[in-house]
Amino acid sequence: MEQSNRNETRADKHEAQDQSQDQSQRQSHRANLMLRRAKLVCQSGEYLCLIRDVSEKGVGLGFLHDVPPESRTLLQLANGMTYPVERVWAQSRQAGYRFGCTITLDEFLREDTQHTLRPMRLRFEAMARVQDRRHAMDALLVDLSCEGAKIICEDDLRSQGLISFELPGLPPQLATVRWNEDDYFGLQFQHPLSTEELAQCAATLQPFGDAKKSRFAKLLAKARAA
Repeated sequence: MEQSNRNETRADKHEAQDQSQDQSQRQSHRANLMLRRAKLVCQSGEYLCLIRDVSEKGVGLGFLHDVPPESRTLLQLANGMTYPVERVWAQSRQAGYRFGCTITLDEFLREDTQHTLRPMRLRFEAMARVQDRRHAMDALLVDLSCEGAKIICEDDLRSQGLISFELPGLPPQLATVRWNEDDYFGLQFQHPLSTEELAQCAATLQPFGDAKKSRFAKLLAKARAA
C-alpha cells in the first residue's frame, strides 16, 4: 500500500512537471510571438498586425487600429507563408482567428525561409510626392514598410543623395534611392517608421469598406492550394 502511494506521488510530480514545462513553453512562444509582425490581407487592403499567441487551431492578433471587420481573411507572415483564417472573436484592438487549413505549429513558429527575411511590406497603391535636388515629382506607391517604400515614378529620379518622400498619413520622410528598374524605384528611409506609424498609415489609406477583390481572390486560392 505504501509503495503504491509512493508511485502515485511520483506520477503526480511528473504530471505537474510536464504541465509546468508545457506552460513554460507556451509562455516562451507567446513572448517570442509578441515581437513578430505579420499582415492581415483583406479585400479592402493589407493591415499590419502583431501575433500574440498561436496554436494548431488558431491565432491571436493585436492591431494598432480598429480590427478589420471582414470575418474571412488571410494571414501572411514575413516569409511569405499565407494562411486562410476566420475571425471568431474581437475585442478592442485584439482578435482571435481560426485557421482554415491544417498548419504545422513548429513550422509556423520557426518561420523558415530559403532567403533572408525581408521587412514586412504592405502592398497598396496611393499617390506620393518625391523631390530630389532638381524638382518635385508625382509617384505611385507600390508597397510600404518601416524601412522604406517601392514607388513608380515616370520622371528620372536621381539616385545620389537624399530625397524627400511625402505620403498622406505620414510626416515627410528623407530617403535614399537604393535601386531602380525602369520606372520602379526602391527607397530606404533615413529614419525608419515606427510600427504604429506604418499601421496607422495603412489603415488611413485603405478604408475598410473599399474592397479590392481580384488580388484577394488570387491570394486566397493560393493559400488554399498550399
